Amino acid sequence: MYSIHSCPNGLPHAEIAAQRASDTPVILHLSENRSSLSQEARVTFTTLICLFMVMAILPAAKGELLVPIFSLGTMALLLGAIEWHRKKRLDSEWLAIETERLRWRSNSHDTVDFPTRFTRLVKVETTPACLRLFLETRFQRIEIGRCLNLDEKRAVASLIALRLKEVPT
Repeated sequence: MYSIHSCPNGLPHAEIAAQRASDTPVILHLSENRSSLSQEARVTFTTLICLFMVMAILPAAKGELLVPIFSLGTMALLLGAIEWHRKKRLDSEWLAIETERLRWRSNSHDTVDFPTRFTRLVKVETTPACLRLFLETRFQRIEIGRCLNLDEKRAVASLIALRLKEVPT
């Protein structure tokens, strides 16, 4: 998920903002998208969990304990992993593109300050479903947009590339 602050002409989407970029600095806030489950999905997961628990307990009635212990242990690990992921801090990044400076910050990295004139955007697409974005200068290269999905990366990449092209050399 991304949001554009101080975007050109107040345009909320990267594709539209890229077409009408102006001299205004662009501030992008990139964040991991953790959508909550819908009610139908919760009912489905609850039904599946109950079904698996019944299937795990039935062999125990016959005296076979290995299958139920393994099944219940696996479910406990899965629930623990889901709970850990829910409590984990969202990955987020912040990118500001001004006329002279480009600043990038992540919640897991320090702030990086590049001169906009010597910075370029590098897109590495190893497969059609895997796109990586890098900001590169002569001395440093950082990956941006790790918390975005493929469509969001493409949309934000067009805005960043256009803003970097507009910088006078």
